[in-house]
Amino acid sequence: MAHGLQGRHMDHECPKCNFPYRSGASEENDGDGEVIATTCPQCGFVDVLDKVNEINERSFSGDRILVNKFAYALSDPERWDVIVFKYPYEATTNYIKRLIGLPGEVVRLSNGDVYTRPTDNLDAAFEMARKPVGKQLSMMQLVYDTQYRSSALDEVMWPQPWRMVGEYRSRYHPSEQEGVAGYWSMSTQGFKATIDGSRKEETVGLRYHHHIPDSTFWVDYNQHRVAANLAEKSGDAIRAKKIREGMKVRWWPLPKLITDAYAYNRVINDDVSYFGEVVFASWDQAAQPVDNSDDAKLTAFISNFREHLEGDQIIAGRSRDLLTQNLKIKWPSGSDRGNYWVGDLAVEFEISVANDTGTIGFDIVESGVYYQGSIDIATGELKLSIDNGNELFVGESSEVATIQGATNLKGAGEYEIRFSNFDNELRVWLDGELIELSQKATYVTDQILGPKWSERDPGDLMPAGISSKGVAMTVKNARVFRDGYYIATNQAGFPMGTEYNHWSMSELQSMRQLVAGVEPFWMEVDDWDSSNIYKIAKLRLHLDFFPLWTRTKFFTDRATVEFEVAQDEFLPMGDNSPASSDGRGWYPILGKNSFHRSLLIGEALMIYWPHAWYIDLGGKAVPAIPNFPKIKVIQ
Repeated sequence: MAHGLQGRHMDHECPKCNFPYRSGASEENDGDGEVIATTCPQCGFVDVLDKVNEINERSFSGDRILVNKFAYALSDPERWDVIVFKYPYEATTNYIKRLIGLPGEVVRLSNGDVYTRPTDNLDAAFEMARKPVGKQLSMMQLVYDTQYRSSALDEVMWPQPWRMVGEYRSRYHPSEQEGVAGYWSMSTQGFKATIDGSRKEETVGLRYHHHIPDSTFWVDYNQHRVAANLAEKSGDAIRAKKIREGMKVRWWPLPKLITDAYAYNRVINDDVSYFGEVVFASWDQAAQPVDNSDDAKLTAFISNFREHLEGDQIIAGRSRDLLTQNLKIKWPSGSDRGNYWVGDLAVEFEISVANDTGTIGFDIVESGVYYQGSIDIATGELKLSIDNGNELFVGESSEVATIQGATNLKGAGEYEIRFSNFDNELRVWLDGELIELSQKATYVTDQILGPKWSERDPGDLMPAGISSKGVAMTVKNARVFRDGYYIATNQAGFPMGTEYNHWSMSELQSMRQLVAGVEPFWMEVDDWDSSNIYKIAKLRLHLDFFPLWTRTKFFTDRATVEFEVAQDEFLPMGDNSPASSDGRGWYPILGKNSFHRSLLIGEALMIYWPHAWYIDLGGKAVPAIPNFPKIKVIQ
């Protein structure tokens, strides 16, 4: 299914950071399963749903789509169109997907990107299929938005995601220069970064640190919060203060890679309640069900689950540890957490400029290479380069070190800059308008890339930056986006980690001291019985353990896959690549990965009737309030 088009799902707002997001609920279609919790993509909080008392926490039916059945009467669809067609294996079922492969070409999926060549020219090189601007903006996925920073993170002094870079030996605590005149100063409530522009000859930068809390943080945080509150209620103000002060230094996370995680997939289903008697066995027995019916057990499980995350009691150590272990590994399942590094990123900055001279810089790192932009605020001139001009842009007829553009970012004022590096092409927008460049900022790389890191250069560990050279400015909001990642597989069901060929646990075993400083949890699962859990541990450790990135073939020795699309055939794929039932997995059923043009119905034009909000009428949830903000044109 295309991004933004949902089947049965839930619309949710995180109670910790107020971020609105959607979660899938397709398992509820047949009535055999139920989603009991969702995971916030911005703060990692697992919200156990209260579907009995909060009717709009129940799932909604899918969006209704307006389809133009005449769109392709005179011409073929174009790549990246959102199309509607009859499923070849069951022609009574309509599918809606994005068109990826066209008639008469071979499609290669590599590094999450799409490459193509003609089927009738075996000597032709594969060329990257780049998204048009409108499609790119529609398909990009939000990674982090500073507007949704939880106040709980401010309370415990969780590090700001955008900050000056400290040293690896100090676990990237902020640079000593932070807060000093001429350098960046950070807010302690919410997000705001300010610099006075007094350092005219020095580029002073902020970098993005991707350290969204995982779900286990909230279990630990809640227990410390409860302990402080109970101490206060008992009259022990000194102990309460000590606990709260300790919370300010307890957590200092290291950054992690940006992966292909989708909020839509990060749900916890009722089948995990099977483990409830084990996980919560040492918990308050009064909360256990009186009878042994499945409904009673599920109700007790949900109650216990919510109490562990948000309750006001101290939880038994074993019960807390088992819950933490399950949240770390199984809830949601390992395949729903993001298994592949995504290097194609975009950033947006809302800035306030206070003077008339100087240079604003911004960059995105992919595989250790810095893709850079700068704007001279005296003239508005934009310059783009790769690694300070040491690498060249490759156009249709020329190779150049620098590409120029003209902007209206001149002098003091309020501006929004967007900078993207998708599909080996740089693009820049100012206040929502795409900047025209002297030539397309396209370039060539290897088709398989891996993240890079060193002690001197954090590289892909801090993959985006903004800087000031003599500019007095404030960054008020910042957002990071990623491109979609098409998993290279031809297997139905998309087994977890299917692209990876090289699992170097022996290398990891020899580096236990380094591992202990990064993510020791994953080294503790060597002897676990479940091979799937062991695979999850290996996968997560490889993703998290940045000192190993340049020492292993794990990222660079990955599979690619090719699909041949016959004449009069089309290859569709879904934007939610890890969970999409699309052409990649059809071969075992159909003997091909595409469908014939006779099954094409038309182009998806708009969501004309998204789900309505429920109201309670006599104890029955009735969809009655139109959801007008979700009505939109489909890109």
